[in-house]
Amino acid sequence: MFDKARERVANRILPVKAAAPKNMYNVFSQRTPNVPVYTDLTIRKATREGYKLSLYVYRAVRTIVQSASGIPWIVLDKDGEEIPNHPFTEAWANPNPFFSGQDNMEYLIAHLKLVGNAMIQPIMVGGQPKEFWVCMPDLIHPVPSKDPAKWIDGYQVTEADGAVRQQLAPPETFIHFMQFNPGDPYWGIGDLQAAARTVDTDNEMQDTQKVSMQNRGTPDGVFVSDVAMTTEQWEEAQRQVKEKYTNKKSRREPWILGAGYKWYQMSLTPVEMDYIESRLRNLDDIATAFGLDPWWLGDRRASTYNNLIEAKKALYELVAIPLLDDIKATLNLKLAPLYGDGITITYDLSGVTALREDFGQKVTQAKTLFDMGVPISQSNDVLKLGLQEFPGWENSYLPFSLAPVGYSVPASMEETEKSTHGCKMLNMSDEQKAAHWRRVDTRRSAWWPIAEKKLKPVYASMAADVNKAVAGKEPSQMASSAVKAIEDSKPKFEKVLTAVVTAVAEDFGKETLDTLKPKSAPKTGERKVLSMDTPAMQQWMTSHIATSVKSILETEIVGVKGIIEKGIADGLGSRDIYSLLTPYFDEGEKWKAMRVARTEVGAAAGEGQREAAAQSGYVTKKQFIATMDDRVRDSHANMNNEIRRFDEVYSNGQMYPGDTSTGNPADFINCRCAEGYIV
Repeated sequence: MFDKARERVANRILPVKAAAPKNMYNVFSQRTPNVPVYTDLTIRKATREGYKLSLYVYRAVRTIVQSASGIPWIVLDKDGEEIPNHPFTEAWANPNPFFSGQDNMEYLIAHLKLVGNAMIQPIMVGGQPKEFWVCMPDLIHPVPSKDPAKWIDGYQVTEADGAVRQQLAPPETFIHFMQFNPGDPYWGIGDLQAAARTVDTDNEMQDTQKVSMQNRGTPDGVFVSDVAMTTEQWEEAQRQVKEKYTNKKSRREPWILGAGYKWYQMSLTPVEMDYIESRLRNLDDIATAFGLDPWWLGDRRASTYNNLIEAKKALYELVAIPLLDDIKATLNLKLAPLYGDGITITYDLSGVTALREDFGQKVTQAKTLFDMGVPISQSNDVLKLGLQEFPGWENSYLPFSLAPVGYSVPASMEETEKSTHGCKMLNMSDEQKAAHWRRVDTRRSAWWPIAEKKLKPVYASMAADVNKAVAGKEPSQMASSAVKAIEDSKPKFEKVLTAVVTAVAEDFGKETLDTLKPKSAPKTGERKVLSMDTPAMQQWMTSHIATSVKSILETEIVGVKGIIEKGIADGLGSRDIYSLLTPYFDEGEKWKAMRVARTEVGAAAGEGQREAAAQSGYVTKKQFIATMDDRVRDSHANMNNEIRRFDEVYSNGQMYPGDTSTGNPADFINCRCAEGYIV
């Protein structure tokens, strides 16, 4: 909630696009600087002396700095994929000639925990930051603006002696990182400031104990004489007491002041003060202010192995990660827009050992969820696995040996499989074929949006290249320029299609191979593992990708050339023809990506199943199972139940449903038929 509120507040720092309404009121804040209740804990004192005010404060800040400062920062594109060697990560990791990226983070984190504010000054080159310099927050003061739309007029910069160095630096001079302060939206509050009273109390206790030890452990008191003393006697008695009290060499020696003297204690003894227990209570309070388990500050009262593991996890989950989230929000607000490509700045926790200690348990839980039909993407979010997106992680399906979610296997099918030792039979009933088709179709459907998501950026990139190529060209030159731009997109399509087809074929192949071994087969020997490197598979991949990419590019060339040629025939100029290309790409991008995605998934699924069937060594025949709904092609409906030898083509020339090698697009585009195997 505070992050969203702060983001709304921070957004007002950005350049104003419209004048603020006259009745809009600013957020007023009454700050009382430099007046803590017990200690004059000014921002300057907290920044420059807070780290050494207390052993507990030192240990608390050092623990948080060590846990969070070394976590690497990365940049993600709009699809959530990491951008290697991005200008931000390069500059943030090497901020200036004198500090490393970790040095900067150590100062940033320490300042946030001590005073609640950290200042970084970016050095801009070409509109982007090339260097980052840490600034002392006690020397920089935001100047609230009377105009609510501006939020601040800038920052006043002072010298260490208080002299004003710059009356008003522009707001963009500094990046202000701030911890939440409900009483002042302009200036944050640090953990140390919240713990100031406890730190004072603890320091006073240590000073008192030190004096007590210097006075040989004896508390304050008085000597009283039974008789009146002369001035000389009083001075001699005082001299002897001071000598015994202050001289370390004379401590623990007996006092002899003369007859008639009695000692009266004036304060509690160290035992009565319960010094040790009180200091432990102070430790707990300071640890609470910094959000740490007392174990990190040296409290071993309840130290066990399990407590240690939990303390390490809690350090990251409850302290370091929320702090990094706060820093991330500011970086994305202030810096990410400067790069202008929809990036997201974030951090990478994959190297944190404490968070990986229970990774195995989380993987087991994820596998259990996956077997229940929950996709990896959801498990990744719920269990915080930290996995990067990969093809197929949004799939939600059950293994081929089970029916899809919400579907019950007919009793007749169970009896058939039981009576035939698990072999697929030629005389499958309509219900059995429907169940098999649904299993395959559900799995293919889960892959469609994944493939479409990968293809849409390629289509968009091609569209941008075409528009750029024809911009400013004469109508007679536009067609050739557009064709070249389309042909130059070939490597991008090849890369994406290769990744999609490989993943789908392997996915379907593995599942198919697991279900083909009959129950009557010998149980000896190792389980068969699908190989994607067979000559047949590699040959199919090369041929299929080349054919698909060629078809895609030819379709685009025909469409773009048709628009340009029609524009020329209608007597349109370059600008008018150019304006016709944008709606052509915008309107067709999604459906073309979906059409290609469905076609490629169908082809890869069929080839993966066929390759698995071949590698199994058990399949002898195959059966064509047409789509079980009203969208089935008439030609495919007529082929339903057609049985062929495993190495024989069907009557339409296809080796399997979705086979693109026939050269007849009417047979494979958007085909959703399935294939059954006879073992």
